[in-house]
Formats: sequence, C-alpha cells, structure tokens
Amino acid sequence: MALYVNGEQIEETVIEAEIGRLRPSYEQVFEDQPRDQQEKQLSEWARENVIETVLFAQEARKAYPEIGDEDIQAALTGLLGNENEMGPIHQQLQAGAEQVQKLREDIASQLRAEKLSRQITDTITPPSEKLIQRYYETHLDRYTIPEMVHAAHIVKHPNDKITVNELHSHMQVILDKLNSGTSFEELAREHSDCPDNGGDMGFFARGQMVQSFEEVVFQLEPGACSGIFETEFGLHIAKVHEKRPAMPCPLQQVRAAIARDLTQQAKEKAIEQFLDAQKEKAVIQQR
Repeated sequence: MALYVNGEQIEETVIEAEIGRLRPSYEQVFEDQPRDQQEKQLSEWARENVIETVLFAQEARKAYPEIGDEDIQAALTGLLGNENEMGPIHQQLQAGAEQVQKLREDIASQLRAEKLSRQITDTITPPSEKLIQRYYETHLDRYTIPEMVHAAHIVKHPNDKITVNELHSHMQVILDKLNSGTSFEELAREHSDCPDNGGDMGFFARGQMVQSFEEVVFQLEPGACSGIFETEFGLHIAKVHEKRPAMPCPLQQVRAAIARDLTQQAKEKAIEQFLDAQKEKAVIQQR
C-alpha cells in the first residue's frame, strides 16, 4: 500500500531510505528491545519523519513558490566550493541535462525549506538572563570541569634490544637516584624516552591517558612520586605536581553556549509545533 500525504504519493523507497538512516543510532539506543518490536518502532518513526518532511516541503512550496535562478546558482557555487572535482555534485553536473535539472530542483527545495524555517523562527528572542541562570543551575553536570592532574613521567619503551628485566633494572637505578635527591626533571631529561620539558605532561582529566597510567597518577598526592609501574607503552615513574578537584565551570564562561543551546531548542520547538499543526489538518492515507 502506498502512502499519500495531502494527495502526494510517497514512494516506499523513501521510507526504506529513512529506516536505513535511522537504524544505526536506533539499534544502539534500543539494543535491549526485542527485534520484532525494534523493527515495528523503527518503521513507525521513519514513516512519521517522512510525513513531516513532506508536509514541511509542501508548506514551503506554498509560501515560496518561486526561487530565483540567481539564488540557486549562488547556493550551487557554495556547494561546489566545499568539495573537490570528483565530489558527487561535480559528478551530477556532468551526468546530463536531466541530472542537472534535478540538482537545481533539489537546491530550490532546500532554499524554500530554509526560508520557511527562518519565517517560523524569526520571532524567537534571545533567552533572558533568568532563563540562562536557571538552565545553568539545572544542568550543572553538563558544565563541570572534571578533576584534573598535572603530572610528569619518566618512561622507557620496550624494544628488541633490551629485555623486560633489563629495562626494569634500568628504571630501578633511576628510581634510586630519584629517592637519593636527584631532581625528577633532570632524570627525565637524561633517561626518559620522552624527555621534553622534563617529562611534563601538563594538566589532563580522566579519559585522556591510558587507564593503567591514570590509575596510578590520580592516586598520588601533589609532590609525590610513584614507584615503577607498567602500561602498554612501557615502564614509568610518575610525579604529580598539582591536582584540581572537579568544579562547576563559571557561568560567565558558558553563558554564550547556553544562550545558543536555548535559542536552538526554542527554534526546534517552534518548528515542531508548526508541523503538529500541519499534521492535524493534513489528509494522510495508506491505500
């Protein structure tokens, strides 16, 4: 059975393409759902997406029936500038008059949709300071600077010319010198396979280094040095210079980002309400 939206027939291939587009993210989010239920829900979502896309395009054609050749050409020039000469748009332009005409029609449709989107959202005003403050306080977890550590290390990478035991013995000599008062930075410059800046790695949060390294350094107190430990990169001795606890990012640093997020949310809601109104009066048939 074919789908009709206000008398316009929608090919089944359009819905199938939308199912294919949604499937990777859908299956990842709903992987615990039974397979048959997954497929049913996925098909329904794809169908609704296609209906909304068609309704929006229909309204855009009504609102902006004519798109000038100059606007189409300007948009086409911009698209061509964003890809190399072997890109799909360049290829379509070389595929004959029919494909060129289809490309120009697709661009016109996109321009109509953009114009209608702006028309719907033009009246949206920037969020108030009170709204920004409330959003910030409600979503502090999104605006938290994670725990950070400023560390340095001395590392020796394994290779075919030295055994693990020999490498460990070499690191033990370095550790003994460190415990005897030789500075960490001097030993790093002389012996580390990463000697730059005395082995200084700067500040980093969890998840930026390999887990086996982080498990050691995040347990150290500022000024403390580790013993010899191993990661997939070799043998290490680490020193922690400073630690910073997790803390909220100051509002002034994220105010602009929050304002953008709230404005975008307001635009999306306005378009969603517009589409809901169109669906209420639309004639949608399966026949």
